[in-house]
Amino acid sequence: IDPRNGEVLAFVSKPGFDSVTIPHTKLAVIVAITEELARFSSPSAEATVRQDLIESISQYMDQQMVDPRVAAVSDVSPGAITNGANTHISTGSTVAQVTADLNTALTYLATNNIGMRSRYWLLHPRTANYLMTLRTTQDIYAFRDEMSRGLLLGVPFLQSSNMPLYDQGSPVASAGSLETFIVLVEASELFLADDGQVMLDVSREASLQMDSAPSAGAQSLVSLWQNNLVGIRAERYIYWSRRRSQAVYYIRSVAY
Repeated sequence: IDPRNGEVLAFVSKPGFDSVTIPHTKLAVIVAITEELARFSSPSAEATVRQDLIESISQYMDQQMVDPRVAAVSDVSPGAITNGANTHISTGSTVAQVTADLNTALTYLATNNIGMRSRYWLLHPRTANYLMTLRTTQDIYAFRDEMSRGLLLGVPFLQSSNMPLYDQGSPVASAGSLETFIVLVEASELFLADDGQVMLDVSREASLQMDSAPSAGAQSLVSLWQNNLVGIRAERYIYWSRRRSQAVYYIRSVAY
């Protein structure tokens, strides 16, 4: 409203759009068991293997999505949301140092105009447990009360043991310690193409290269039918990427 005459002013905006192509990529794993094991085991070995395949794919997806070492391979696999994201080395494990590190991450997203619609911390359980028990110099729990409500500095956090712990000599860890990282992500700034489910198939007629690291080209194959085997395959189509590179920030070399 114009304070001079009370008239309502309307402004015309010109939106700008772009297109993004998300490729088809998939995760797949195959396990072969004997026909006798599938038929006579109790509980059913086939059902157990199927569930294990589903859980293995979920674990692998979690690791690939957050491990900064995972770079995208064109038309093969997505890179981690942290790959190429801005980062800094943890300054320490005291309350003041931890708070400063977390604030650096929050400030980075704020100064890059990243919204606060679906913001999350991603933590290894070791880190979450440490922060829950961290005390100030006055022997007061620094983060416990807030974390018991699922928040860390006002932002929800998720914890998963699939967050990698790096051995010494890793390119993102300091020598002589076992370290992880803390990720801050604005989930609304991520692209996700997901088929939504793990597809399971069973075959007794296929031929497989019995190698956990199969090679291309001519290889020795094993007939499932001839060897009285059952092949169980699990696969899932999924791809992710950052909409804006500033939507993810992580603190590396976290020793707690």
